[in-house]
Amino acid sequence: MRVSKFCLAVVSSALLLSFNACQSSSSSSTTSIQNNLKHRNLPNRDNSYTNLYSAQRMIERGEFSQALPKLLVIVESGNESVPEVHYLLGIVYQELGSPQNALSHYIKYLQVAPTGIYSENSRKKIRELLGNIDTQIEKVSTVEERIASLEERLKTSPTDKNTLTELANWHWLNQNYTRAGELYKQSVTLYPELWNDDTIASRIEKDSEGNIIVLSPDEALRREAERKPIVFFNVTSFRSGRQFGWASDLRHQIYNVSGQVRNRSSRTIKNVSVQVTIYGFSGMVYDTKTINLGHLSPSQTKPFSIQFTNFDNIENVDHYDYVAYYDE
Repeated sequence: MRVSKFCLAVVSSALLLSFNACQSSSSSSTTSIQNNLKHRNLPNRDNSYTNLYSAQRMIERGEFSQALPKLLVIVESGNESVPEVHYLLGIVYQELGSPQNALSHYIKYLQVAPTGIYSENSRKKIRELLGNIDTQIEKVSTVEERIASLEERLKTSPTDKNTLTELANWHWLNQNYTRAGELYKQSVTLYPELWNDDTIASRIEKDSEGNIIVLSPDEALRREAERKPIVFFNVTSFRSGRQFGWASDLRHQIYNVSGQVRNRSSRTIKNVSVQVTIYGFSGMVYDTKTINLGHLSPSQTKPFSIQFTNFDNIENVDHYDYVAYYDE
């Protein structure tokens, strides 16, 4: 009986040791697998790529101003292994209204990655800005040097169509709208078919008397001012008027909206009125009021102020909007 118990104890001990050994082996194997991360598709942890991916997502959402500093950080870091940053900067600058900076970065991308994934898109964007050009854009060092070269060529061939249009496009991107306008006018006068060129047609047009008008940014602003002559500024809201009584009973009774309007056009705007609407939560309209301001001469400014009391509780007034009306 004692032998049997002894044998059972020995067997039990052997089984326990064997089990522990298996556990140890399994645990070691698991730890080894957990520490081996080569099988995982981990993102690149380089800050340049992090900023690039973040900026790309912002661009896709139309957040160009927010994307710009992230892209500039990559350029300032001197990391030449991320040429895509120049293509994305080109897009951002073009959307933000800086075509000359956009062009510089499209060219830079083609210089660094002439067969890169964005090379064809870069060339397409350049054609949008410059039209069809008769040179390898990658060889252009600076905008100023290219303009100087084309100006010299124009002296030799003053009626060459390609030189005229390309030089005009470069001047336009360099914000020399006066010189660009002169060249565009000369181009369409010599070659009327150029009116069908999308780039040129977006930058000049004929008025009712046949005069050629250069559609510079200043001209665009002037037209916008004539189309929408009344502008608002310094518009704000505040609460006023309190009940008299104990301090615990004090509360505002009047919701005020005030501001100023200005006539930015070159003509007198007649019978100007301002309409203000206040809203509660969920867009519920509490009240709408209109104030008449009379006539506004060019560049004239007038103030307005409207008071509201038609609401259940002033704390429930959520927001307001305003609009101007006038006789055309």
